[in-house]
Amino acid sequence: MSIKIYGVPLSQNVRKPLAVAAHIGVEVENPPVRPIDDIVQQKSPSRRVPFMVDADVVLCESNAIMIHLCSRKPNNLYPEERTIRDRINQFLFWDAAHWTPAYQPIQFERLVKKILGMGDADENVVAATLVKFEREAGYLNSALDGREWLAGDAPTLADFAVGCGLTHAKSIDLPLSDYPNIEAWNARVVQLEGFRKTAV
Repeated sequence: MSIKIYGVPLSQNVRKPLAVAAHIGVEVENPPVRPIDDIVQQKSPSRRVPFMVDADVVLCESNAIMIHLCSRKPNNLYPEERTIRDRINQFLFWDAAHWTPAYQPIQFERLVKKILGMGDADENVVAATLVKFEREAGYLNSALDGREWLAGDAPTLADFAVGCGLTHAKSIDLPLSDYPNIEAWNARVVQLEGFRKTAV
């Protein structure tokens, strides 16, 4: 039975586990379902996407799915070394709690609304979210000072989780040029095999 990851890859949260699977060579199927589809309402524990079905394991939350995938095949994205794994886990939690809320409302206003024909972006929402983005991007830029990758000397799940958040950075006009460390890091991230294979 193959691993299935449900959701549309245009979503950066769906892209995360797909990029990890592609990078480490775990074969997955990707049924392109939407949150409103019946299968999501019936099978997803949270009634959200992405969710994964791997034999008797049904799992939601993109970062949890990435960790599960790393258990399926030897790889270096989630190493056992404690200090590196601690730093990876820190960024996985930061990604979910702070980084995603600092750009996702902008993505909704400037991209999702356009795709769904929901009218013009509410630039008041954008302006309020940019305040959060500036704070979190400042933190990320500092965390990358003197580093090529977020944890250790090679790419890890931290880079995949945080990097996927910038999937639509250009189309939603995030001010990355204000953060040179992020720009340089992102240029490396998008060249990783998993990112190249899941480009949207």
